[in-house]
Amino acid sequence: MTLRIRFAKYGALRFIGHLDVMRYFQKVIRRADLPVRYSQGFTPHQIMTFAHPLSLGVSSDAEYMEVDFTEDIDPDEVLNRMRAQTSEGFSLISCCVLPEVPEGTRSQSLMSLVTAAEYMISWKDGYDTPPGEDILRGAIRDLYSQESIIVEKSTKKSTADTDIKPFIYRIYTSGDAFLEPSDPNFMGDRMVTRKYADGIDNLAHADVFENGRRFFVCVASGSAFNIKPGLVTQALCETMGIEYNKHAFALHRMETYKGEKDLVPLDL
Repeated sequence: MTLRIRFAKYGALRFIGHLDVMRYFQKVIRRADLPVRYSQGFTPHQIMTFAHPLSLGVSSDAEYMEVDFTEDIDPDEVLNRMRAQTSEGFSLISCCVLPEVPEGTRSQSLMSLVTAAEYMISWKDGYDTPPGEDILRGAIRDLYSQESIIVEKSTKKSTADTDIKPFIYRIYTSGDAFLEPSDPNFMGDRMVTRKYADGIDNLAHADVFENGRRFFVCVASGSAFNIKPGLVTQALCETMGIEYNKHAFALHRMETYKGEKDLVPLDL
């Protein structure tokens, strides 16, 4: 039996790395005394996989992991027993049972399912005065009206100028409708649609700042092609003619998607 669990990462624990997150949940499952499945060999480990890891300092209401169990167990019982062992900084949101994989076949890995992610990007208090709402909205329109958005994108092996415009699926401000921005100029690739999971607050664990200035962006994410939201923020700052300071922004992942043209949350 395999369960897919959605969780939030926030507060001070948003600064711990992916390996520490894995070790943390391994301890949570052991302390919850759940019938987790272990791998074979000299160093058995819990069979647990994660979706696209967060960058350090980014909070999220849309992290996912899959855990194999040796016996059928009620998903609500799993959540309750794990929640009893979970500390501040992590919050277990939902849990679903994955369909059985036909014998002789292998299921697609959770990481390989990820195709996009949506973020809220906020100006922190205590830095330069953020732009007004009208200026921000105009800058978004100007940015996306460009034929290309060239940024310097770095990988582990190289750095190259890259056009990220085809991989920005949607960009909008808090003044626009949350699910479907009313102004077509904010919609990015009109051929891409997305939805949210019912009953989930995608901003429940996001930091809130007095200035209230923020915008939202949905970008390609995952193993095939990955756009960091900081690259979009940098390009937007350049469009407004202001200096980009990565420390002046708080990033929060609202949703992690699977699919190509129809983006669907991983828990649907």
